[in-house]
Amino acid sequence: MVFKAVTLLACMSVALSVAVPSGDARPRTREHGLHQMYGQLVIKGFAGLTAGDRRVRKVRNAIQQGLLGGVILYQKNIKNPKQVAALTQVFRTADARYTPIIAVDEEGGAVERLNRRKGFRYTPGHFRMQQRNTVAQARKRYDGMAKELVRAGFNTNLGPVVDLRINPDNPVIARNRRSFGLHPLYVARYAQSFVAAHEAASIGTALKHWPGHGSSTKDTHWRFVDVTKHWKRVEIEPYRRLLANGYSGMIMTSHIYHRDWGNGKDLPASLSPIAIKTMLRDELGYDGVVITDDLQMRSISSKRDLGEAIIMALAAGNDIALIGNVLAQAPENPDFAVRAIARGVREGRLNFKQLFRSWQRVIAYKARLRR
Repeated sequence: MVFKAVTLLACMSVALSVAVPSGDARPRTREHGLHQMYGQLVIKGFAGLTAGDRRVRKVRNAIQQGLLGGVILYQKNIKNPKQVAALTQVFRTADARYTPIIAVDEEGGAVERLNRRKGFRYTPGHFRMQQRNTVAQARKRYDGMAKELVRAGFNTNLGPVVDLRINPDNPVIARNRRSFGLHPLYVARYAQSFVAAHEAASIGTALKHWPGHGSSTKDTHWRFVDVTKHWKRVEIEPYRRLLANGYSGMIMTSHIYHRDWGNGKDLPASLSPIAIKTMLRDELGYDGVVITDDLQMRSISSKRDLGEAIIMALAAGNDIALIGNVLAQAPENPDFAVRAIARGVREGRLNFKQLFRSWQRVIAYKARLRR
């Protein structure tokens, strides 16, 4: 017991020392220093198009103060190439210590935030990409996508989708042509071309949606989705293949529910220690950054409030909580999420050593983006 206490205190001292920024932003209290560590475990969406927007300034200030690890941009934030490059520049320069994550969902096809209507090039969705292009041709097209993301100021693309097209009537994956196909080998090969193109441009990626959304019959954006009767273990094979090939980016957890992962508590994969710690960490040996899908999706928000979801997500083994601010608006105060995390620690629901390990993973990921 004494050894554990000493170890915990040592971790806290290290966390506080590395969380201390230079200049006027130096933490005034131990609590504030811890909040700066917790802030790296959260990224969020926001409203606004320009640097002068009050809401944009508020988010930038939160990043500067260490209370937010980064942002995700959606259609509402993107008007044209010049505008989005200026907007992302606001966040890129906000934190001199750690590179802020500046993320976007840019898969191609149905999920293309930088589209032709806004002055960007077109990239087909995953299903059409594998139908009409060889893996080598796909790599060239994804090279073009990655270069465009660099020009726009992004450093993280939340893709590729590695869900298998098991259910052709799947409303969120198959119908939107977001899957490369049914066979895990081909899915992994095309996903690798996506990843390699982004890595060459120093852009991080996130395989999604762990542990496989391709067999679902409903959309987690709008309801709680039970895949107990439909999910198959083959759905984790693309992850296994990509990890064996040296994948070092992020993995995004989905909000699908399976009885075997739910722990008797209706826990979807994104809130399930079994799905994350046992299946992903222990069985597949993955030690990179795990990020949630948007915690404001109805599959989560219909059963618990946002603060509770953040605590449960980090307790389950996610390293980053993603708050989209699309389907709902989170409280505007920038320290809402870190105060929720601090409450989880005080109540004994969040293990500080686990949070510290998450922080280490996130900082290592950001260091690669900086290089």
